[in-house]
Amino acid sequence: MKRLLSLTLSILASVPAFAQDRQDDVEVLKEQIRQLQEQMAKLQSKLIELEAQKDVGTKTVTGLKSRIKLYGRIKFDAIYDTHNMGSDQYITTLPKPSSDNPNVREDRTTFNMKDTRIGLIIDGPKTDSWKIVGRVEGEFYGKVPDDNGAFRIRLSYINLNNGRGTNIRIGQDYVPIGRQMTSSLDFMYMASSGNLWDRVAQITVTQNFNSGFGVLGTVYKSAASTDGVKMRMPWVGAKVFYKGYIFGTSKPLFLALGGAYRQGTPKGFESSSDNVNDYLVVAEWNVPFQIGIPINIKGETYVGQGLDTRSYLVFSKSHYIDNGNIKELQTWGGFIQLTMKPVNKFTVNLGAGMDNPDNSDADKAETYEKNWRAFGNVIYSLAPNVSLGAEINHQETLYKGDVEHGNRLMLSAIYSW
Repeated sequence: MKRLLSLTLSILASVPAFAQDRQDDVEVLKEQIRQLQEQMAKLQSKLIELEAQKDVGTKTVTGLKSRIKLYGRIKFDAIYDTHNMGSDQYITTLPKPSSDNPNVREDRTTFNMKDTRIGLIIDGPKTDSWKIVGRVEGEFYGKVPDDNGAFRIRLSYINLNNGRGTNIRIGQDYVPIGRQMTSSLDFMYMASSGNLWDRVAQITVTQNFNSGFGVLGTVYKSAASTDGVKMRMPWVGAKVFYKGYIFGTSKPLFLALGGAYRQGTPKGFESSSDNVNDYLVVAEWNVPFQIGIPINIKGETYVGQGLDTRSYLVFSKSHYIDNGNIKELQTWGGFIQLTMKPVNKFTVNLGAGMDNPDNSDADKAETYEKNWRAFGNVIYSLAPNVSLGAEINHQETLYKGDVEHGNRLMLSAIYSW
């Protein structure tokens, strides 16, 4: 009986202590809840601050907010040439030795930062079902006395899209006929060696259909002050194309056939009453597929006459005088490129191409008979938006009774944002 009484008294004595412990636990829990509420309030305040920052840097256009996206890249090229490749910074054609320039076959080393780029994409208003976007982009290949690089416009256009397949582009953009580009690290991307391209002022209308087919109409002319051709009309062109996912890959197949024409009197030939008739026909392809690893084959082939430097970066003479008459230099060419990704973070590009003027025209115009190049590079993705590349180019320029050949080795570091 005494034991039972003692046990009962012991239990009764522990009740206040147990109640106190429970009270302490409740206070701790309340404090934890209070701290959590403070943290949630701080997080909510931070989210409101980040939301407000979305409009920082935007500007008002016709009373509407336009979001501006800044993008660009920093590119450093270390270059070693075994021959004068046309320019220290990029490859054009290989000159022949002359009394004015006897050392064209000497090797040289160049460091170059001019292909650094800065651009803006302005997301404009939507009016009457048309979405408006503006774009401005530049790099540092402008001319200055010390050749240290001056900022110049690459792209500058207004784009209108109605969301139903119609797109209108007004301003300076890449030539829309023959639009494929090599993946060379060299700034000229095999210009005058089979890749027709330049950035020109244009008005281009594109219509895409649900079937994957599309059509394009365009008028364009170089806005550069170095344009060596004064014509009464710009280039007028058209293209039909197909773009679709028929091989089950993440990238679409692209096939196109296009052409362009112009007529007029070239600069320097104004004393003649003759007109030239320049034309271009181009077939393009970009074919992705997978055989164990992702593979892509792209290129273009063309035939034409009167193709000038400031429209297509062809560095032969576009016109010449023969027996007192203006003649168009006829040419054909193209390029092909193979791209592979054999392992993660590595991309391999192999390409070759040529510009091949009619030999008779070339000899009369005193220009090259053929300009061809082969290149290969390996690009390693060091980190997101950071890549390192190594490239070798072999170039040959054939003249009547002579051939010049040289190699370029390049190492590039690129940071994009």
